[in-house]
Amino acid sequence: MSEEPKNLSAINTLPELLAHALAMESEAAERYGELADQMEVHRRTAVAAIFRRLEQAEKQHLGNLTEMCSKFELPHIAPWDFKWRHSESPEVIDFTKVHYQLSVREAILLAFEHERRAAEFYAGIALSATDSAVQKLAREFAAEEQEHIGWLEAWLAECGPGDAQASEDPDPPLCQE
Repeated sequence: MSEEPKNLSAINTLPELLAHALAMESEAAERYGELADQMEVHRRTAVAAIFRRLEQAEKQHLGNLTEMCSKFELPHIAPWDFKWRHSESPEVIDFTKVHYQLSVREAILLAFEHERRAAEFYAGIALSATDSAVQKLAREFAAEEQEHIGWLEAWLAECGPGDAQASEDPDPPLCQE
């Protein structure tokens, strides 16, 4: 079942932009960490390493963002009132797209898709906002996401034939938590 995109309105204040960015970076860091942990459990160390590197990058952004947010009083935004198109932030990989036999190439492509969504989210804010400070900061955030996309493109270029192969499991689990 596909989820209908929400009707979005512009983000026109720095506190509102920062609240969205803080939620997105927090959720992305947490999800990348969860995915890395999950891949480590299944001894998919190369895939786990990709997710762990992205988790660290998101945590670094989160630290910088937290410092920036300390200068503002941020609005409380209910989870259903965030202005992203779907129920989760653009940068968060959906657990249903991840399986324990994920290949390195599949992991990179999943992360690429969500980093691209995050960059598009910020670029969209920069285009629709009426406040020049919001436009400027949204462009900076989009550029940070583009940097991650650059890393992922480089990692994808380094993939060898074995990196496209999912792991084999002669005795797959009946369920996974």
